Amino acid sequence: MATRLYIGDPVIVPLLTKMKLRRDVLLEVASKTAGERANVEPTEPPPVIGFETWRWATRFLREEKAIQDDGWTICEEDQVSGIRNAALKIKLIACTTDENTGNPGRRPKNVTEKGPAQCRLIARNWGQMELLEKKEEPRDEIWYYCLHASEKCISLEISRPDSVVSGIITNFSDRIILAQPGDIPGIRRIIVPEDFADVPKPQVSRKG
Repeated sequence: MATRLYIGDPVIVPLLTKMKLRRDVLLEVASKTAGERANVEPTEPPPVIGFETWRWATRFLREEKAIQDDGWTICEEDQVSGIRNAALKIKLIACTTDENTGNPGRRPKNVTEKGPAQCRLIARNWGQMELLEKKEEPRDEIWYYCLHASEKCISLEISRPDSVVSGIITNFSDRIILAQPGDIPGIRRIIVPEDFADVPKPQVSRKG
């Protein structure tokens, strides 16, 4: 299945404008999410990275005033957390994806398997043309805020999934590349020096 790639500000900014999204805001959300992702310790189980990235990206997308001003609201429909623009009938869902994110020559994959609810929504994307041909009320299109944050780099794209197998997305019909690997430096974990971490507690004494 063919994928339409959109790369470079002259191409992606007009597309994002039509979707009532702002490139700088989406990148800021990615930066803040990566900052929280940096708090995940290397000793934690692998699923924690995916969960924390999804959690904070979802929260920041919902809290960003510029996104709210553009008509996006919190959406929990179909038991899938995201944001929705009712005027455009688009739902945007945060998704933790692998190192292929933002790479025009590779196809990104989700880090954690999608559950039955999201698989059904992706299947709807595949069936949108059929719905339109039958002149039925079109359902919301599903797009993913695909974010990869690691020590190597932070990469980002807004993409429309249309195929999923066993919970893993196998194709995107459209990929809007916001940050390719190497465009944004990777996350840096802040290690607190022991001199500051081990501060003696003040002595408290009662007056006689």
